[in-house]
Parts: sequence; structure tokens; C-alpha cells
Amino acid sequence: MNKLYVYTASLLMVCAVTSCDNNIPDEQFAKKVSLTKNGMQKYNIDFTDEGILDLNIPVLVSGTSKNDQNIEVTIALDPDTLANYNFERYRNNQALYYQLPSENMYHFPKGATVTIPAGVDYSIIPLTIDLRNFDLYNNYILPLQINKVSAYEIAWSSYSKLLINLNISNFISGSYTVSGNVWEASMPDQKLAVSSSSLFTLGANKCYLYMGDIAEDNINRALYTMTIEVDKAAYEDRVDNSTGAEIRRYTNITLGSKNTDKELHSEGDAWVEQERTDDPYDNKLENLVTRVYMKYSYMDLNDPTYPVKKFFEGTLSHTQSVDKETGKVMN
Repeated sequence: MNKLYVYTASLLMVCAVTSCDNNIPDEQFAKKVSLTKNGMQKYNIDFTDEGILDLNIPVLVSGTSKNDQNIEVTIALDPDTLANYNFERYRNNQALYYQLPSENMYHFPKGATVTIPAGVDYSIIPLTIDLRNFDLYNNYILPLQINKVSAYEIAWSSYSKLLINLNISNFISGSYTVSGNVWEASMPDQKLAVSSSSLFTLGANKCYLYMGDIAEDNINRALYTMTIEVDKAAYEDRVDNSTGAEIRRYTNITLGSKNTDKELHSEGDAWVEQERTDDPYDNKLENLVTRVYMKYSYMDLNDPTYPVKKFFEGTLSHTQSVDKETGKVMN
């Protein structure tokens, strides 16, 4: 009798729960329209001679039920969010602020409005970036937001805003460790070690960097830019017999600067070298070591009343893991 009672009670509970489930609505949350990529997003881009980059901006309807109507979604420029980001990160150091791209640097080839059809939860808005119109000495962020929908709600700002940070690269750009020194011409025995530097893309074979020991956060860094350009047609190949590494050295290197008052001069034969070896743990990968050697002089004008001629000599190096088949950098 007790067993029958327990079985009956359990059955009634199951029926009750089933009855409640049947009363749960299909949509348990308010539907919202968002960007599937949101917040700060870095896009790694290999510079090509064409200078045109095509991206897709995905928009999404979220919820627990299928979208049952056509929804028009419009995105627009959001300069206020970029201004807030710059201030929160750099405060009053405006020399480090990211720049807002001008209208000739990007466009929406199919317009900034897209329709998400009924029965579908997402769509894309094509975006074209024209790097040919960028001043690549500046750092840019393209800030976008969903600013209008024909149905449902726009998601919270953290899900409906996107900061596109373009990380444009070429075959020698990147962050380097440095084995080198800076010294004043009048005091050659008093050398200051330099430990790091970065090469920023200006073209398929050209980068800029900062002279001597000028750091990336130096408020006057833009006044001390220099360029390095590689003639990829002039090179020497060799194999290191002890390691099996394949080494290509580019021998026609041009140093220059748009800051003519710094009187930059090459003081020797610069070169760029790339060394490839098989990855010891993954036969689909290879290790690529890039080295850049330079010796040059320039004028330090931080104190206009006391101009100082300085020298830099050193080797910059960085290591990357590369997919052998695609050539894609893995780190």
C-alpha cells in the first residue's frame, strides 16, 4: 500500500511539472539586437599593394525563440565612445590618442543598413577600408554602434558598440628586442643600452620607428620618426650548416626620416635578415627569426638651446611561429 501511494504521488508530481512546462512562453527574455563582435577588437591585416580591406560586421538578434519578422538594423559612427576610450586610457596625454578615420578612409558598399529576415537570427554589413587614404604614422580606431532597429530593442552598449583597431603589418613589422646602444658624439664611452623597439607598417616593404632611445609613450615621439625600407629584390641566401637554418639577408636597405631637422644619416651598411627553421614540436610550423641591423646618427633637439648629435648602433630581433602552408603568423 505504501509503495502504491509513493508511486501515485510521484506520478502526480511529474504531471504537475509537465503541465507547468507547457505554460512556459517560447520567448523568456526581451529580444535584443547586438553586434557579435563588440568592444575593442583588433584586426590583424597584412598590407598589400592594393591597400583595400573588406570586412563584415555581423549583427544578431538574441532570444530564446526564432526571429519571426524582418528587422532593419542600421549602424553609424560613434565618435563619443572613441573620445571616452582615449580619455580613460591616456587622460591628458593627447599625443597618444587614437585618431578617428575620415570619410574617405572607409565606406559601406551596400549601405549601413541591413535586413535580418524572418526566420534568421543574423546578417552582415559589409565594410571596406581604404588604407591608401590613411596616414599610417597615426593610430586609428573606427568606432561603430547600432543606432537604429525597426523592431525589438538595441542591446546594452557593451554589446552594441564596436571599436575597430587596425593592426596593419608587413613582413618586418612588429615588436622587437634590441641589443644596442645610444651615445652622444662627444661622449662615445658613455653608452645607454636600448632594450626594445617597434616597427610600424607604412607599406608592403616599409616601416617607421623612433630614433635612438625614444620610447613609444614619449610625448615628442612623432618628432623623432625614422623609416626603414627594404628592397626585396636584393638579397643573399645561405644555409647554416650547423643548424640547417635557411637564411635570407636583404642587403639594400634605405634609412630616412620626414623630420629633416633631425639630420638622420646612415653610418654603415644596414641589413635585414630572416632565418627559418623547422619547429621541433610541430612539423606544420616553422620558426621565423627576423633581425634588423642599423647604425645611424641624428640630432637630439629636446633642448633647443643645446642640440646634441647622437649615434645608435644595434640589432633588433623578434621570433614568430609561422604556418608552413599558409604563411600565417601564429603568434
